[in-house]
Amino acid sequence: MEEQQYVVYYRVSTKKQGESGLGLEAQRTYVRHFYSDKNIIGEFTEKISGKEIANRPRLLEALELCRRRQATLVVAKIDRLSRNTEQALSIYRELEGRLESCDIPNLDKFTLTLFMAIADRERELIGIRTKAALDEKIKQTGEWRKPSEAFRTGAASAEGTRVLQHNARVNENNKRAAALIQFLRSTKVDVTGSEGQVTGKAEMPWKEIARKLNEAGFRASRGGLFQATQVQRIHHRMSAQQDFPMEKPFS
Repeated sequence: MEEQQYVVYYRVSTKKQGESGLGLEAQRTYVRHFYSDKNIIGEFTEKISGKEIANRPRLLEALELCRRRQATLVVAKIDRLSRNTEQALSIYRELEGRLESCDIPNLDKFTLTLFMAIADRERELIGIRTKAALDEKIKQTGEWRKPSEAFRTGAASAEGTRVLQHNARVNENNKRAAALIQFLRSTKVDVTGSEGQVTGKAEMPWKEIARKLNEAGFRASRGGLFQATQVQRIHHRMSAQQDFPMEKPFS
């Protein structure tokens, strides 16, 4: 049986993206961790912001190679492909599902739609919070400096930087797992009677949510499988932290 072939697409938009874990070397490290060089038939790098697909020639070349060779497109992080849900789904359909991302285990149409929608919502909330904080800062002091300017007088140690990057990755995975728990708990499932007949609808059980998380490749804080009690605690903690009811990521 012929081994699956892969085409890798890298994208960086600024010179400083290495500091955020999105730099070119960081992306290559992620890909090399999960994929063997012998199965990679092409690599395409683009230094451009997340614009329309038509304005990203290297991505178009990568997609064309995938079509010709029936290869799978690989990205280190899904936002390197697109920050737009519709664009990402369009590529997924065009490649007939042959799309993989190192940060989303067992990617399928459901998880792709969910994570893109959550990312869209999170970016919107970040924008709102940032604007509110900036307005308050200007109101109090009459001036504002970029956060980066406040740290130019000192440099973090290499170990400190490594720890910060590790914590950021772990925190990102935790947030995604928590968002998925919230969404799945809000999903109604059929309740069946003793003879198998549907008797009504109910919230998805904690045990079933834990099973879905484990199947999707998520792991608990210490690397083990999720248990129903852990899922329940995360859901209750997230619900207590929210200032408004969570909307479903998509309908």
